[in-house]
Amino acid sequence: MPIIEVRSLAPIAGRWQFEAEHARYVSPDEVARVSYGLAVSNIRVRTGTLKAAVSLGRTTEAAGRIAFGYSAATGAYFTAGLGGYKYAYVLDEFRPGVGWSAIRTAGSLENVVPNQEYEIAVSLRGQRVSLSVDGVRVVTGTLPNPLLDDQVGIFAWGDAEIRFRQLHAEVQRQRAFVVMQFGDPYNSVYTDVIKRVAEDNGFDAYRVDEVYGPGIILRDIIRGLAESDVIIAEITPPNPNVFYELGYAHALEKPTILLAERGRQLPFDISGYRCILYDNSIKGKGELETLLTNHLRAILHGED
Repeated sequence: MPIIEVRSLAPIAGRWQFEAEHARYVSPDEVARVSYGLAVSNIRVRTGTLKAAVSLGRTTEAAGRIAFGYSAATGAYFTAGLGGYKYAYVLDEFRPGVGWSAIRTAGSLENVVPNQEYEIAVSLRGQRVSLSVDGVRVVTGTLPNPLLDDQVGIFAWGDAEIRFRQLHAEVQRQRAFVVMQFGDPYNSVYTDVIKRVAEDNGFDAYRVDEVYGPGIILRDIIRGLAESDVIIAEITPPNPNVFYELGYAHALEKPTILLAERGRQLPFDISGYRCILYDNSIKGKGELETLLTNHLRAILHGED
């Protein structure tokens, strides 16, 4: 698992001081009249774990969190970490023109000790986010939409000093969840083309029948859809389960690639979506390889 260290931070809001592996939020920017601080780093992550050591100068009306999914184009981002909304642990979203909204909160702010350093870790898997503090998972939530960008930073709130140390990321490969009818000839399309092409292009691809262990299969499907970065759906046969999963993926606004054999009539509800049409032959599989590669590369580089 590659580890990316912070090489530089750029202040977006608030007054900051940076030195070596330390970052200090000093105070709000009185000229700009904002009560928070935001600094973005060189780290860019969609899937992996973000870590930092954080200490709050005081806990009343204070927050120190890791920011992720920051978009330089829109100014939108998510944060997870200590303090906010009068809770100890927070996962929230910021949208310009709208402001901040909590996604998940937990714990009493009174239990956060001023000037004590806490190790926070934010795990990103698709739209599933988990926050751990000193190795204990405290908050898990699902983002309302996929990350539109991948810049990582630090966020502070309040008028007292907040310290950050050792911000870094442990990066994982992105995941592709495949929904399709099981059995031949579709199994060969999956093994010969979909899985191999996805993995060649930086995605770990899997189907729900490759999830092992006890549990309810519907939960495994919902988890797979939420925790993946892209959905690949083979929709040739009118399989109700496949279309249920496809509808759930669309509700999550998940990047989705549709595949279907050429000559098949697509249902009216999805006939307007872009779909890769292929012939289930040696030549057809080669063409499918090329088209699927192009789509996956576009998604991986944020072009889709």
